[in-house]
Amino acid sequence: MDASIEPQPNARDLDAIEAMTAVEHVFVNDSRWWQNASFALPLAGTVVALIVGQASGSAEATGFGVFLGAVTILMIPVVLFTWRSTATAIVLTRDGAVALHLGRALHDLRWADLYRIDRVNYLGNTRYKLLHGDDEFMTVESEILGQETLVEAAFELSGIKRQSRTDEESAP
Repeated sequence: MDASIEPQPNARDLDAIEAMTAVEHVFVNDSRWWQNASFALPLAGTVVALIVGQASGSAEATGFGVFLGAVTILMIPVVLFTWRSTATAIVLTRDGAVALHLGRALHDLRWADLYRIDRVNYLGNTRYKLLHGDDEFMTVESEILGQETLVEAAFELSGIKRQSRTDEESAP
């Protein structure tokens, strides 16, 4: 394992990684569920609106703060549910790649099955899809630290050829 990775994987991911063989690289997602904008923005709005409402005596601002508080509470299960499918680490081995979420394998692929790596730009974020099998893919989210290095290593370890720019742009 590459010991120079900062930050280190969480304890559960680290236990899973130590049980693996032929580990070449480990890439960490150091974000947390509560940093998700669907939770963090209404929470920040709640705090600001309640402070402004109480400081200025504005019932409208206080009411808006209460509304945003309700939105925040309603978003907690949604954010937690989607967080469960977010990779907290991606491990590259000599044989393939494994996406982990708190020590649980979410997705794995063998380099022999990888046939293309697509770059996808979505709302200002760059993601990569490691395509394999019949319409299967592993997503490398922008929150993964060293995302570009991960993709370079995936090309190297898998031995697949890079697609031309026009191929990447025309991919579905």
